[in-house]
Amino acid sequence: YQAGYEPASSARRAAGAYRPDRTSEPSHSGDAPASHNDGPDSQQWKPLIDPMQVVRAVGKSKALIVTTTILGAALGIAIALSTPKKYEATTELIVDPRDLKLTDRDLTQAVVASDATLAIVENQVRVLTSGTVLNKVVDKLNLVNDPEFNGQGSGGLSVMSLIRSVLSRNDGPGGVDDSRRRALAVGNLAESLSVERGGKTFVITVSATTQNGEKSALIANTMTDVFLQTFGQIQSDTAGRATDELTARLDELRKGVEAAERKVEDFRASHDLVDAQGHLISDDEMLKLNEQLSVARARTLELNARAASARSVDVNSVLTGTLPEEINSNTMSDLRSQYASLKQEADRAAIRFGPRHPELQALNAQIDGARDRIAAELRRIGSSLQVDLKRAVQLEQDLASRLAQLKVRSGDVNSDLVSMRELEREAAAKRSVYEQFLLRAKETGEQKDINTANINVISKAFAPLESNGPSRVVVALAGLLLGFASGIGLGAMRGAYESLRDTANSRSRRDRSTDERRTAYQD
Repeated sequence: YQAGYEPASSARRAAGAYRPDRTSEPSHSGDAPASHNDGPDSQQWKPLIDPMQVVRAVGKSKALIVTTTILGAALGIAIALSTPKKYEATTELIVDPRDLKLTDRDLTQAVVASDATLAIVENQVRVLTSGTVLNKVVDKLNLVNDPEFNGQGSGGLSVMSLIRSVLSRNDGPGGVDDSRRRALAVGNLAESLSVERGGKTFVITVSATTQNGEKSALIANTMTDVFLQTFGQIQSDTAGRATDELTARLDELRKGVEAAERKVEDFRASHDLVDAQGHLISDDEMLKLNEQLSVARARTLELNARAASARSVDVNSVLTGTLPEEINSNTMSDLRSQYASLKQEADRAAIRFGPRHPELQALNAQIDGARDRIAAELRRIGSSLQVDLKRAVQLEQDLASRLAQLKVRSGDVNSDLVSMRELEREAAAKRSVYEQFLLRAKETGEQKDINTANINVISKAFAPLESNGPSRVVVALAGLLLGFASGIGLGAMRGAYESLRDTANSRSRRDRSTDERRTAYQD
């Protein structure tokens, strides 16, 4: 048999109208059909889904299409009317990672690497969206009592808010308490903000989206103001912590310096290394002893020369010659004057009275007495010079002995000096560290009240004139078109379903007919 055709004789045999004898008529499997069946079950090719049937079904679904179109338009209008308008206000900041260098020794170093500078700007973005800044903005603008932020707002989103409030685990007697309202305000504020860095620039864009344009601009500007205050406070707190740490270390460092200096002074005093003027005692003594010994030696030489000169002088040399300087004195000058006067009187008396006159003899006796007094004065001067010479020699010997002792002690002093210099170096190092800490504490204390952040607002936020998103007319038209498309789609689906059902029924009948013919031929 060929596909799509069925012999009339087979149909009659299947109906029982004709039963041929198997022995009288041979079977020919390749015989052609005698006639065609023109009934409804004729084997003609049909597609799985008939497009024309789908089109006819769409045409019959006019009421459905009108209904879905009306419902879609109503839904679009409802969404457009219930969805509140959103207004976005934007402000821009420029963050220069190179802070203002107001002092030579800032707390933070200038950053020059590009990756590091971008990371610093990203840090500012994180600070802008931090909980500290958000909480301050909520407090400053009193957003806890703003229905748009505290979860109690009305409008298009009230249904979702109601669903969230029903599903939330809030079993408190007073409903939404203050802490929850605050948490909602902070969370909603964070959701309404958009903070990002533009490309490879140092410009940070802060956008706020709310149901009111003025409120959006106010929130965006307040965010920048609070951020600048917060970042300045962070710098101030950093300088304050550094000052506190340095100040806490100052007491310990000062005690260490005092202990080191006291140890140096005690060592000097115990080893007699320093006098009141701050010089080494041994060096001062040796210098003074050298000077005194030089003076004593000169004095000894002088006295020795004067004593020798005094020993070589007698009365006649004194009376006839020039009086040496070593034995010259007022007494000697007076005695010489007296002797000269008596000699003159004696000479005049000898001429006047003769050599045996009693007056001349008396004058000669006075002259002899003057000579004796001069001799006695010479002996006294010689004895005095000799005593002075002995004293000078003794002083010289004493000074030389003391100097020798100091020279012996200088060897021991050198080892003491090594130890003392080590103590002095330790004290100087501690003093230097203490002075640096003290200076740094003063500087950080002054920097605490100075804001060195190089952050500026380059564009203030203003209230936008138009809202974000599509207009209400566009939303309503979109709902209408969606309803219209839904009606057409439902009608097409119904037509496709009917076409599939008819095709399935036709194939089922064809399969049953084929089975019956196969059974009849086999019989």
